Amino acid sequence: MSLNIAHLAAEKDYAHFDLYRLRESGGWQIDFVNLTAFLHERGFFIHRININKHVYIRIVDNIVKEVGKVDIKKEILDFIINEKNRSVHEFFIKNINKATADEFLETLDCKEINFRKDTKKYIDFYFENCIARITADGVEEIPYKNLIGYIWESQIIQRQFKRVPENPKQTGDFKKFCWNISNKDQNRYNSICSTLGFLIHNYKNPVYCPAIILNDEVISDNPEGGTGKGLLIKAVQQFSRTINIEGKTFSFEKSFLYQRVNADTKIICFQDVNKSFDFERLFSVLTDGIEVEKKGVGSVMIEFEESPKIVITTNYAIRGDGNSHERRRFELEISQYYNSKLTPITEFKKVMFKEWNAQEWSKFDNFIIDCCQFYLRMGLVKQELIHLEQKRLMAETSKDFIDFMEIFDFETIRKSEIYDNFLREYSEYIKHKWFTKQKMSTWISAYARFKGYTVTDYIYLSERYYKFELLQSL
Repeated sequence: MSLNIAHLAAEKDYAHFDLYRLRESGGWQIDFVNLTAFLHERGFFIHRININKHVYIRIVDNIVKEVGKVDIKKEILDFIINEKNRSVHEFFIKNINKATADEFLETLDCKEINFRKDTKKYIDFYFENCIARITADGVEEIPYKNLIGYIWESQIIQRQFKRVPENPKQTGDFKKFCWNISNKDQNRYNSICSTLGFLIHNYKNPVYCPAIILNDEVISDNPEGGTGKGLLIKAVQQFSRTINIEGKTFSFEKSFLYQRVNADTKIICFQDVNKSFDFERLFSVLTDGIEVEKKGVGSVMIEFEESPKIVITTNYAIRGDGNSHERRRFELEISQYYNSKLTPITEFKKVMFKEWNAQEWSKFDNFIIDCCQFYLRMGLVKQELIHLEQKRLMAETSKDFIDFMEIFDFETIRKSEIYDNFLREYSEYIKHKWFTKQKMSTWISAYARFKGYTVTDYIYLSERYYKFELLQSL
């Protein structure tokens, strides 16, 4: 049986309440005192987010779920349907909005909730049959009767758990998948495993909690994707409440950017962002927390410790460099093992996460626990990025420009000469008003930096020149 509020509530032997009484003048009226007691006994309360913001919740045992008026109406009407008097049924159906009006529901008790959190040293998974506590050294199975504090219903993993020793001859599909997209390289595989552990770990280190950026290893002017980044995110979704935001059409200028983010949201994933994605607009989200504005409700600030972690998937290099960028991003290159011809479905003969049997789910759960243990021991393991710097250069400039510069020998040269030579070879840029000498200078500086040179410009006999010097390694 699934471990959720609906099933737990169905097993309760709740008291009977008379939610109505007869008017002296005839007819029925709602007994709001008894209705309040009825809702409290069934676990309906107010959970205050801040001084101006609250939500309605239901608590059964130690499990919490955010609810709406529809849920409260259903609870009342399901109870009333047991009354034999048909006129009572009709009365409540006609007056259910009155019974759930904000003016009344806002008188419910405000419940202070101590939600359970992972710590720096352990991660808790809430399976149907037990709590699996993961540390760097092992896994402890804790019965729910020992549960102290509260958890969100969305944190419950609707599967049975059993710790199974690894059998190399029976490797699970998802573990094989991770090995494949690491190009079967141990360091790159370790990096992927540590990233999965980091994302699932419901703890945010104030010293270092970067955005995870998943990129394709292959260099292309027109990348196609399909390497498996989406399946990594789906794996995380099996353990952490994740909000996906369509990156191709995303704009930071839109209203209500994060309106789907709730108190139990653990991950925000910007999927398939384009080359113009402005990563700097996420700086405050990564260091201070996130302001969530919802239509008709107003905004609420989720502080850093409680705010979701950030993931970005893309087929392009995310622009930006320098210390401010580096300490806020952790980048992974995904090998192009999979493509349009070889997909995970063609290799494994089933759809991951949708067509698995209990044995395959068990292998997956145990592998993810291994990833979490690895992360708790080693932290985020950096990859030796193969093509990312070249992709960043391509994002800042163009493939035509990079091809043009391949034969450049970094000798001092007149600025007008190199600009004219480029336009002579790539005449289509003449019609682009944005391609100015200043833009060419920006590209030259980026290319010189990529090749390990500094560039300065100077004037000699009324002509402007580029001068290049090789950076000295320490």
